[in-house]
Amino acid sequence: VPADLTQPPLRLPWQKGVTFYYTGGPHAAYGSHSAWAAVDFAPPDIKGNCYYSAQPVVAAADGRLVLGAKGETYLDLDGDGDLRTGWVLLYLHVVARDDVSDGQPVTAGTPIGYASCEGGIAASSHIHLARRYNGEWMAADGPVPLNLSGWQFHAGSVQYEGTATRDGVTKTACECWDATLNALIGE
Repeated sequence: VPADLTQPPLRLPWQKGVTFYYTGGPHAAYGSHSAWAAVDFAPPDIKGNCYYSAQPVVAAADGRLVLGAKGETYLDLDGDGDLRTGWVLLYLHVVARDDVSDGQPVTAGTPIGYASCEGGIAASSHIHLARRYNGEWMAADGPVPLNLSGWQFHAGSVQYEGTATRDGVTKTACECWDATLNALIGE
């Protein structure tokens, strides 16, 4: 990883004006021993259930979709289709839309799927979002901090705890749906 690496601009992975809830602070990206590269967000319409959300999950940047196992969608930001090179976003627990295909180029804001419990272990439908650079999981609160629409994510003392800050506002990761505590509005 280059010492001067910066993250490309990323937006919150849902539609403008829609509220999702910050339910999981930095935690393992993929497997219990990987870097704390992932954060979780829950849609507003299926609180605490494993139904598919009606609220679309969208591409956080321009790139190429790579469909993995059920519930796994990758967004390859350099567009070469190789998940080992450049920046890659993992969307876990996201069911791909019927009109989404493997290798499809997308622009930021394009609907790509819906939050669910599919893929991995989940007790409630949500988006598990993590970043990689050249095949290495990038800690959300590491030297190149995760930034989504200006929100920066900070780890707590244990996995799933943490905060998101932007412009002097702090939101706390919580397995709850609280408009003041952990609501983030898509932009």
